Amino acid sequence: MIDLPPQAGTEELIAMVRPPYPDGFFPLGAGWTAVFWAVAGIISAAVLIYNSPRMRRRREAFDCLKSARRAFFDTGDVSGLAAQVSVLLRRAALHRFGRTRTAGLSGRDWTDFLRDTGARLNEEDVFLLENQAFAPADFENDLRRGRHFLVSARKWLEKNL
Repeated sequence: MIDLPPQAGTEELIAMVRPPYPDGFFPLGAGWTAVFWAVAGIISAAVLIYNSPRMRRRREAFDCLKSARRAFFDTGDVSGLAAQVSVLLRRAALHRFGRTRTAGLSGRDWTDFLRDTGARLNEEDVFLLENQAFAPADFENDLRRGRHFLVSARKWLEKNL
């Protein structure tokens, strides 16, 4: 127990009370201030990169590919898958390589261009891009035909976007 003097003034009573922790948290030391600003800078850079036009374009492209994949596995429509992925690849190629290089390509020239820029297309994928993308809906529920095509399209998008 603390013995208080009988005639203690306010200043004397406040002087007798000591905080439980003599060193408070603020102001921070120089090291902690540097850590705080480094973490704030990293978070700011991450937010700027996440919201950059390039990353937004990548997210939108992969969302379109994901919705095409989901629709394909729900319905088994190979023609619909080929059409959606063909449009997506065309849009990505127009943005990445420009109109002069990609706008006039169709058929075998288009698939050769995709192979030259990194797509690993087998003959079934080439057939899907050249012919099946413009055919009527085909609900044969043969999911093997579209699986490699989806993987090839995803890898090409990862490489070129």
